[in-house]
Amino acid sequence: MLASSQLFNLLKFAVPLIVIIWTVAYFTTSPSTYREYLRTFKDEKKLFISDFLEHEVDGQFDGSSIADLCKRKTWTPGLFLSCDSPAGGVGNVKNAHLNCIRFAIEMGAELILPGIIRRNDKNLADVYPNAKAPIRGDEMDYFFDMDHLNSSLSTYCPQLRVYRSLNDLWEVPSLLTAYPMSIGELGIQLVNTSIIEKPSPVSTQIKTYVNQKSPPADRKHPVRFNMRVTNWVWPTESDGAEFARHFGRILRVRTDARELAAAALFNLHKRFNLRIDPRQGIKNDSFVGVHLRTETDAASNDKFPSYEEQAAYYLDYAVRSGNPLVFLATGATQANITAFVERARDFNITTVLKKDILFDPEYKAALDKFSYDQRSLVDYEILLRAGLMTGTSESPFAWNLAMRRRNAYDGSSAVETTGGDYVQFKDRFSTIFGKGEAGRIMQATIWP
Repeated sequence: MLASSQLFNLLKFAVPLIVIIWTVAYFTTSPSTYREYLRTFKDEKKLFISDFLEHEVDGQFDGSSIADLCKRKTWTPGLFLSCDSPAGGVGNVKNAHLNCIRFAIEMGAELILPGIIRRNDKNLADVYPNAKAPIRGDEMDYFFDMDHLNSSLSTYCPQLRVYRSLNDLWEVPSLLTAYPMSIGELGIQLVNTSIIEKPSPVSTQIKTYVNQKSPPADRKHPVRFNMRVTNWVWPTESDGAEFARHFGRILRVRTDARELAAAALFNLHKRFNLRIDPRQGIKNDSFVGVHLRTETDAASNDKFPSYEEQAAYYLDYAVRSGNPLVFLATGATQANITAFVERARDFNITTVLKKDILFDPEYKAALDKFSYDQRSLVDYEILLRAGLMTGTSESPFAWNLAMRRRNAYDGSSAVETTGGDYVQFKDRFSTIFGKGEAGRIMQATIWP
């Protein structure tokens, strides 16, 4: 009996001790398991938003190809490039800014970042309000995360000195005036009316033009050249696949807009039980993202298809997908949005907009403070995570999404024509409908 009692007392202390030792050893040797265990104690929504912000759909940003390019260039202190501020939505503005940065690298110049022209929110077709006044624009953080841009360039292209605006150089009076510069003045040969035919001689062409306008022997003070807005110009494949995959990511959507998108996606995920994990990238069967583009600025441009054409394409796409849930990005008139939602219902498809899933008071209030184009940043981030996405080939917004999703998931492109209905791009994650050459030019020149 005594022996049994002693054994019982020994086991009473030994068993818990063994469990503790095993648990510590297990979690110590399996840090990922330990992290997953700790996650169970965190607020689900806050965790989802944190995961969203920390894990972009493209995976980890890798700027090594940018570093390689910058190391190969010749840099000239005291030579500055500025660029006219572009107008429009994030797809158009982003590519114009990236072209400006790419030309600054090719030029070996210091860069004064362009601004962003804010459209008239009361008249969306008026993308250049007060056009008779000097056009300066808001600074780039109107759309983009400036800390990320500065960190990316200082890490991977430290040779490129960057200034937020000309105001940062107020003590250099020689920079108040600038020599104008454009693709035409540089003598660059183009194909398809827009795309640089041979990028390799561009650096020499720029230097020849710069030295003609401002001979180095006569240059006693810093000199600035100002480039007109250039957009669908640089063939992205010419810099290599890795550069094309990562260069556009130096311009990341501002953090508050990404947080709103994360909150909206979480609410969508919970409401429809989509089982989305922001750490895992795309989930093909989650929902269909549609970019309906019929707002007044698009309606005044006869290159965009009518509402009827777009709605027919998108609804057919959604029906064929077999997915009963559509997230509708709002680049359309209210009448067209209502019509689309009602027509989708006829096919047993539920349509939601960001205002439907951003019901949290603090996030709704933040969204209401955004301008029309800033609100589109939220749509952009949500559509990046859609299982399937579709848009029209006339839209830079839609092309940027499709190209970035392709880069993130190694999709393969295909051009298809069936019975008069045109598909300009299709892979397993995105489809771009449309006609004409503009879409193909954008596809070749977009840094997503």
